[in-house]
Amino acid sequence: MRKTTTFLGLFIIVSCGSGLDGEEKMFTYTFILKNKTGINLLITGGLKERTESLSDGDTFQCSYTASVNNAGGLCAEGIEIRLSDNNKGFRCYKSVSQVQGLCFVEDYRVFTISEGTIFTEIAPRTYEYVLTPELLEGAFELPE
Repeated sequence: MRKTTTFLGLFIIVSCGSGLDGEEKMFTYTFILKNKTGINLLITGGLKERTESLSDGDTFQCSYTASVNNAGGLCAEGIEIRLSDNNKGFRCYKSVSQVQGLCFVEDYRVFTISEGTIFTEIAPRTYEYVLTPELLEGAFELPE
């Protein structure tokens, strides 16, 4: 009786997708940078690196699919936020070897959704960060 109960328990766990079958459930993670600075910004980044001009109120959005265990942060290896009227802004990098000290926070905070992230979860697996006028006060002169 005990062997039968154990067998049935294992059968139920495996058939319900516990991960014992080697497959992890995949989810889509979405990240949004919202421009509330009052000026136009140029943002370069994303999985397929692209540059977008954002007017005040516009958003830069990217998404990727991953398991819960592999979820990271903003979908890019790096992101540049440039003030459209001059050569000032920010550069943030996921790779420690690329960090230039030009990010508006510690770089890791942009590329994680764990403790310390800059992002706020606004819906399941959807994260947002609002770029504000105060942020622009610390903008760096960006190298070419």
